[in-house]
Amino acid sequence: MREHSKINFGRLLAASSVLALAGIGVTAASAATLPAADASAEATAPPATVRDLHVGVKPIDNSSAGHYYVWLTFKNTSHHRVSMYGYSGVSFVAYGNGTQVGLPTGWEHNRRPHRVVLAPGAKTKELVTITDAGVYGGRTVRTDGFRVYIPDSRAAVFVPYKTRATTRHVRQLAVEPVGAKIP
Repeated sequence: MREHSKINFGRLLAASSVLALAGIGVTAASAATLPAADASAEATAPPATVRDLHVGVKPIDNSSAGHYYVWLTFKNTSHHRVSMYGYSGVSFVAYGNGTQVGLPTGWEHNRRPHRVVLAPGAKTKELVTITDAGVYGGRTVRTDGFRVYIPDSRAAVFVPYKTRATTRHVRQLAVEPVGAKIP
């Protein structure tokens, strides 16, 4: 995995316009459309638990003005339908012992959450925006990965992901709703 510890200050100055005009630059091909579920299936599918899902991370070869992006991927490994609604809780962990680094994620509210129903073997994803650690200055550490709380769960899973994170008490991560359609 790439480490992101250097900043292009020219791009940093254009951050707001780049993000506003170009969004996150994710192509339509990379934002897979999820199959629609009928209302009765949504009503009867129980909320997913960490035992129902395999959670992974997929880097996106894209960055913008002091930010880069990854997908959290969720695959239903159970033998029944499950549902997910809302936002995951995500934080960086480091030092080989699960110590949280920085603040947990903020939630992006520019897209409305919707219920995602996953049949056995089905997948969905969630976009994570990571602010480059160098933006904050100060000491950085190499992360071991993410601690992820899926929506409506109090149990967490560890997802390996190596990058640099600031040791300052700042919010370096933000997530979109699970299953959000990203243009």
